[in-house]
Amino acid sequence: MKLKVFLICTGLGHVMRGYESFAEQAFQALSKEPSLDIILFKGGGKAKAKEIPLWNLPRYTTTSIAKYTKTSSYFVEQISFFFSLIPHIQTEKPDVIYFSDNDIGNFLAHWRRFTKQSYKLLFCNGGPLGLKSPIFANCDLIQQIAPQHLQNCLKAGIPAQKQTLVTLGAEIPADLQILLPDEKEGLRNKLGLPEKTPLILSVGYISKNHKRMDYLISEVASLPEPRPYLLLLGQQDGSSPEIIELGNSLLGAENFQGRTVASHEVANYYKIADAFVLASVHEGLGRVFLEAMSYGLPCIVHDYAVTRYIFDNEGYFGNFKQKGSLADLISQVLSKNEDKSKFYQRHHFIYERFSWDKLLSSYVEMIHMVAN
Repeated sequence: MKLKVFLICTGLGHVMRGYESFAEQAFQALSKEPSLDIILFKGGGKAKAKEIPLWNLPRYTTTSIAKYTKTSSYFVEQISFFFSLIPHIQTEKPDVIYFSDNDIGNFLAHWRRFTKQSYKLLFCNGGPLGLKSPIFANCDLIQQIAPQHLQNCLKAGIPAQKQTLVTLGAEIPADLQILLPDEKEGLRNKLGLPEKTPLILSVGYISKNHKRMDYLISEVASLPEPRPYLLLLGQQDGSSPEIIELGNSLLGAENFQGRTVASHEVANYYKIADAFVLASVHEGLGRVFLEAMSYGLPCIVHDYAVTRYIFDNEGYFGNFKQKGSLADLISQVLSKNEDKSKFYQRHHFIYERFSWDKLLSSYVEMIHMVAN
């Protein structure tokens, strides 16, 4: 008999961060497993086979409600989504509910106690969360996505039997196809980007807080001319115009751009980039690292435990808390004129460790483990 699994992601259909792209890909991968009957519940988008959008108050529409109720707009989205999910829980009676957003996980735990239901809660600790979060007590199994997060939870007293180390899966083709020079120039032209200038790509929320896009812009601006072209690709919010204005001011509109594109269009930008940078100094894992490496790109990253876990010796590491560290690495990478064999080497390295082809069986085992 198949296990009935609810995979839930309130932001999917509204925003596209790591949580959302992971949920989308996990659903596609796990749907191929014959022992599972998996349904994806999402915050927006079209209804498809086994994909159900639920009514909710999206985070970008609820600022006034959040202010009035003294909560966050994110919390309002979570609780409104939860109320829409309740009828499906009552009628479908899932065996496992799999999620990454902790608030809805806590609501589901309270509902389970109130209704005396038996579904199991599987929490993907992708943030990762602070160690005092109640979700660690409320869920049945914690999926840790990097060894550092597992060790931190063990030190905090969370039992080993309540945790499992299964890293994030990513859509990585078994073979890397590299564009020929004229194909690369043609695609750049089609996307409205310079055909010959070295292109630095950064994918992530266009903000100066977590993703530190302002630091990245300042570091590129400190390089001697002719500078590489800097393209920021990601979700934008009310603080993003400040970043775009800074880029235009320091680099010039002819040498800088910030864009938001559909998730299926991001691949084209990885194909035409010369190097990838993420200026954040901490990440739960950072799915964009896996994506960039899957295209063989040289990746320039802050040196900390998670990036060492992901890249081993295949990345370019610096101290992004220091002025000039990132600029030095960009100069170093762009001056190398790497042999294409390095692109294939990086692709193979990340495919073997993070592709769904290699990780799917671990996910299926994890779901059966929490169900039993």
